[in-house]
Amino acid sequence: MKAVETIRMLEKQPIFTFNEFARMSGSSRAYARTSVSRLKKKVLIYQIERGKYTAFDDPMVFASRIVVPSYISFWTAIRFYGLTEQLPRDIMIASPRPKKDVEFKGTRIRFFKSGEIWGYGKQRYGGFDIFVAEKEKCIIDSLLLKNVPFDEIAKAVESGELDGDVLADYAIKVGNKALAKRLGCLMEAFGMETGKMADHIDGNYVLLDWNGPKKGGRDRK
Repeated sequence: MKAVETIRMLEKQPIFTFNEFARMSGSSRAYARTSVSRLKKKVLIYQIERGKYTAFDDPMVFASRIVVPSYISFWTAIRFYGLTEQLPRDIMIASPRPKKDVEFKGTRIRFFKSGEIWGYGKQRYGGFDIFVAEKEKCIIDSLLLKNVPFDEIAKAVESGELDGDVLADYAIKVGNKALAKRLGCLMEAFGMETGKMADHIDGNYVLLDWNGPKKGGRDRK
């Protein structure tokens, strides 16, 4: 098979392994390994990590397929939906298990272990389906793991692009009282209804911005 034909074949998949190469090309695994090595040396394909390759140089195409299941969330998803003007340098992935970061052509793909692997779906990007958190779920994920600057989360909530009922339902489903308090404060600040969350918080105070100074007024609601 000629190199051009091989690349066209590989471009049908965002990510592939030796076994998948062998299946697609109808060749042995040994031949697949040799072919992949040659294509990599010619910079016609790229290695993502051991045993995983791609014909694409945009990591958004395959980032949510390195770990299955997983999905793009946090600051990356906030940007994907246009809820921030900031351009995060990393691609942030919610994963059910720990995984080392992947460095790919100057972009770091970061994996954050979460016990809340739900609230995501397929979005079209680069001609493929990628897995991305729903708008409301990426806010919940960010508040839960506290890995996005609080002011960026606040801007996203302020945008008017989020469904307040869905935000409240998701906060209740997660069952984290500190998260519910922070989200409730943001929603109230931007005129969103929070009544259904009242039975899911307690009287203890939490720092609204976890990176902010431990001083200031208290909201008794």
